[in-house]
Amino acid sequence: MDAFSRPWLLARLATGALAAVLCVLALGVAVRVLRHWRLGATSEGQLALERRAELVATLVQVALLVSLGGLALTVLAADRSAQSIRGAMCAWGVFESTGVGFLPVATSALAAFGCALWLVVHRLDLRLERPVLTRAKFAALHVVTPLVVLDLVTFGVFAAQLDFDVVASCCSVSLDGGAPVRTGAGMGPGATLFVAALALSAGAAALLFANARRPSRGLSFASAVASVPAAGLALGATLLYVAPHAYELPHHRCPFCLLHAHVGGIGWPLFGGLFAATVLGVGTGLVAALRNRAGEPTQVDASLGTLGRLGAFGWLVVLVTLAFPVASYWLRTGASVFG
Repeated sequence: MDAFSRPWLLARLATGALAAVLCVLALGVAVRVLRHWRLGATSEGQLALERRAELVATLVQVALLVSLGGLALTVLAADRSAQSIRGAMCAWGVFESTGVGFLPVATSALAAFGCALWLVVHRLDLRLERPVLTRAKFAALHVVTPLVVLDLVTFGVFAAQLDFDVVASCCSVSLDGGAPVRTGAGMGPGATLFVAALALSAGAAALLFANARRPSRGLSFASAVASVPAAGLALGATLLYVAPHAYELPHHRCPFCLLHAHVGGIGWPLFGGLFAATVLGVGTGLVAALRNRAGEPTQVDASLGTLGRLGAFGWLVVLVTLAFPVASYWLRTGASVFG
């Protein structure tokens, strides 16, 4: 039970519990909305339900913002725990030392992604003169709430399984054995992924920016479609190519060590920008899909403009943070870290 006395672990459990409790309580109102919501009705019951739905939606928004922060807290809690576990140099060794492994990161990311998309729909609903998306966003709570609860349960199991007396494996033991082979030109799977990630990230940024200036369904859906593979390529390039240049070690590819000060904490803007850009890109397609139901093209276009500008900026952050370690190493040495 030593884990439950650690401040970072307690903070993560507390925020997860708060988000889960608020979401579960909101489901009671969500059920009433789905059963009794009558848009345009002026009965006393409908007006009372609208006021309650508005209040609950505000509380859920707070809960989901807390849940979004839970993803960062999941990694921070594990990273801080590494200081108390022999052999664990970063969060990798801490996660690997438990039976659930990296599942807490996966469930936190999935819950945060679902919460972020719910917030996109909620913000669009607030823009509209008539609450035509209220039923849709409360129906979506039936998907988001289980993710938030699963995230809390998974992290609770992880915390319960933490053993501060165990000798964990360093991230280099698990990752460094499969490092890319040196080549004279520095080309290989990692370099190919790196170039592709830069190209697709730039393409996603261009699509989102163009859609922000002149919104359309085609550009919106193209932005959403481009954002998903761009995120996958960026993650692959980070592991195989960017991380070794940041560490200046061709065989070291740990993503969690990128969060540390000795590499400038470059992982925070990289992974934060990547998450935000992917959500905003996918959210752009989601808003475009709701255009007809919303029935207010001007407000939908304004929402697409905001998402597009922020999403394009997010992808530019990803581009810069992907390129910086590679460019910095090349400028100092005139070569790739792989030879």
